[in-house]
Amino acid sequence: MTVNEILHDIEKGEIGPFYFLYGAESFYRVEIVRALTQQLITPDNQDFNLEHFEARETALGDWLGAARTLSFMGGTKLVVVRNLHETTLEDTEAQMLLDYAANPTPDSCLVITTDKADRKRKLFKTLTAIAGAVSCEEPHEAGLIPWVKRRARSMGYELQAEAARKMVDRVGPKPGILAQELEKVITYAGKSKTVNGEMVAELVGEIKVANAFALTEALKERRSEKALCLLRNQLDHGEEPLKILGLIAWQFRTLWEVKCHEARKLGPRKIAELMGAKPFMVEKALQHTKNFSQETLKNGLKNLFEADLELKTSGKDPQGVLESLLLKLCSG
Repeated sequence: MTVNEILHDIEKGEIGPFYFLYGAESFYRVEIVRALTQQLITPDNQDFNLEHFEARETALGDWLGAARTLSFMGGTKLVVVRNLHETTLEDTEAQMLLDYAANPTPDSCLVITTDKADRKRKLFKTLTAIAGAVSCEEPHEAGLIPWVKRRARSMGYELQAEAARKMVDRVGPKPGILAQELEKVITYAGKSKTVNGEMVAELVGEIKVANAFALTEALKERRSEKALCLLRNQLDHGEEPLKILGLIAWQFRTLWEVKCHEARKLGPRKIAELMGAKPFMVEKALQHTKNFSQETLKNGLKNLFEADLELKTSGKDPQGVLESLLLKLCSG
């Protein structure tokens, strides 16, 4: 079941007794819980029919007990359990939860959320396969253009195609920020009921995360100030430190290999053949090998290994580790 499908069903009043919302995009989880709350909870029954739990702070018995307790004023009871990944259930507890998911109380709606669902574990593998499982992952940009247009239409406004494309281009695959920017543009549009590209250009800034390859290009040019700025941009937008490190390491390993083959007076096509790489990638690397000696690249690979170890074992601030690495790579 997709996010759009479940939101459509909830809007029609077709609500299931159990949902498992998993994935890194918290905005979608919040949207689904908000939609369920609007459908099921009123000011008169919220004290009796709505309960929230943090998985790490409460016991499984509390969640299931709440879901099995009949609502005091009738209607469907909504029980929300957040961050299942932050707690560890014993095997017997995990089985209790799976048994409940297979046969939930019909007069309640139990919603369990998690950032991460390790499908190597039986609990998560089973929960992600049930009918009420919803994947809340970061979306592809192409799918966001119709999404943001539908969202504008639901608010009584028409978002022109050019405006939708410009908004997604500037914000990137961040539906939460897109929703905020859309509200800002709609407020500006006022009574016109139509949002055009000029409005978006005027109000929506360049929020999209800087391209990760721009960071590696700055490193290959040994431009430390630009590299640090691009690094902070990515970290501020939630990019994983290890993912950034992996891309940098891949680029430097490529430079090292190309540099070694270049020293043997080999041409781009022969180097590409030996590396099993595309010729254009080798040609691009050759544009930067002059900025590094073999010794500098060798030291860089050593620095990358040490940074990887620090990120995985030391508990140090990831930003500090990566900033220190970038300065070493640029100074050489």
